Amino acid sequence: MPAPRSSRNYVPFLHAARPWILGFVGLVALGYFFYFLTTLGPRRVGNSSSDVLTPDDPVVAKLSTEISDLGKQYQTVADAGVVTQAALDKLTLALDKQKALMRLYPKAGLDQSSRLSSLETELGTATAKLKMIEIDRLEKDGADALGNADSDMAKTKFTEALRLQREINSSSASSRYKNYVRETSFAQQLARLEAAPLQKQMEAAVIVARQAAAEKRWSDALAAYMTARDLQDRINREYGRTIFADLSAVDSLDSEIESLNAAGIAGDIDAKEKQGDEAVTAGKPLQAAAFFGSASTLQTDLNQKFPRSRFVSPDRVARLEIKQQTAFSTTLADSLAELTSAIGEHLKKRQVVLADQKISEAITAVETLFAKYPKSQRIDGDLKLKLAYLALKRPDLRALQDDVYERLLPLPGASDRLLLKTEVPQSLYVLIMNTNPSRNPGREFPVDSVSWSDARVFCKRLGWLLGTAVRLPTMDEFRVALGDGQKIARSQTNSGGHSQQVGSGRPNSTGFFNLAGNLSEWTGTEADDKAYVFGGSYLDMPDALAQIPSETRPKTDRARHVGFRFVVDQALP
Repeated sequence: MPAPRSSRNYVPFLHAARPWILGFVGLVALGYFFYFLTTLGPRRVGNSSSDVLTPDDPVVAKLSTEISDLGKQYQTVADAGVVTQAALDKLTLALDKQKALMRLYPKAGLDQSSRLSSLETELGTATAKLKMIEIDRLEKDGADALGNADSDMAKTKFTEALRLQREINSSSASSRYKNYVRETSFAQQLARLEAAPLQKQMEAAVIVARQAAAEKRWSDALAAYMTARDLQDRINREYGRTIFADLSAVDSLDSEIESLNAAGIAGDIDAKEKQGDEAVTAGKPLQAAAFFGSASTLQTDLNQKFPRSRFVSPDRVARLEIKQQTAFSTTLADSLAELTSAIGEHLKKRQVVLADQKISEAITAVETLFAKYPKSQRIDGDLKLKLAYLALKRPDLRALQDDVYERLLPLPGASDRLLLKTEVPQSLYVLIMNTNPSRNPGREFPVDSVSWSDARVFCKRLGWLLGTAVRLPTMDEFRVALGDGQKIARSQTNSGGHSQQVGSGRPNSTGFFNLAGNLSEWTGTEADDKAYVFGGSYLDMPDALAQIPSETRPKTDRARHVGFRFVVDQALP
């Protein structure tokens, strides 16, 4: 059924008027809200200004008089030097009345405000005096309790003393009675008392852990160390300003915990290394290398997973790698040792061709050894140098040996020791050392200006080439070689101020030249950082040379009048 016409006429009107209606309602709400804001705040009680008292009001005057009387009563007691609780009660009552007066008479002047402040300060100070007496007593009782090992009683006393001192420090008492240092001291004492039992528990846990570890009860030891660690951590967090706080102790306990976690692995490492050592002793190098390799891998894992464990050891990894490479290199090193021994025997027998063949094999073996197993303990740098030197001298081996043996004579009464007939000539020195330090040059002149160490190196290298020991002669060997003495000596009178060629002049009765004169000669006889030189030189007069002089010189000395000769031990097969 259609709506009546009148209703249909109102609908467009309502739609058109809607914005105006909403606007009117909003204005009304805004006006009410503004009225509400303006009426907020305190309202006057009553409807007459006569509710606020004046200074002449009897109530105000009576209160003021009562306050004055109470103050005088307190002061009488205070002046006597004794403050009682009753006196404090009067002062408290005076303060309460002054506050009441200030409420009744809000327009009171500066005098009333000053009296209020004075009463508050006086009350705070008087209370503080009484509390200080109590604090002193509590502190003494607490110290006595500590002396009797009664920590609970001491804690009670210091707790109360701390409470009273804090009340004083936060009160309106005079600043002379406030003591923040004492408050801190009480707080620290209480912290120590609270931390001490925790410290004892921690120490007891450590003892249990160590005992369990000694008995190899690893799980018990681990649990005890973890308890100790938690207790120390709590002490550090809650009582960090006490003597029981120790950050390093936590690190130490963490290390013990990690060590226990790593103990099983460490045991496996020990077992593997022991098996490797036993395999080496049994002559099973490859098996030994496998054991050492396993131990090294385990140690590397332990170092990474348990970095604070006492079993951490980068050095052990390095040692195990050395053992492993040593084991791996055993076969090759043994073969090289046999080759080196064979080379020496061939050279000693002057079998140069056979020695030459072995030298080539040894060079290949030593290069392989150094390349594949650089950490092996079978590595011998001196051997590598020796083989390289022999390889360098291979073309000259036969001629060099022939030349040297032609210059040797057996020592009288000692056919297994051959002594060079002359001083070492520069031609031989250059062939062996590839250098010539002489200041009086000439192929057949004796080498001069060599130190004791230079002479020793020469002997070592020549020994490699001859396959036998070569050394400097001793003083006694020089004397043996002298025989009946030196017939003709190169002295200051017949040398021209410098050395002469080796083998010049006539030999002595044993066949040796210039054992006295020409050049003084280094000997193998040492005296700390010095060594003896024997026989004198061209700088000496004949009568001095006749005495066959000797002296010590620094081993580093390089003099133009000092040379040397050498002894070959067991040179002949």
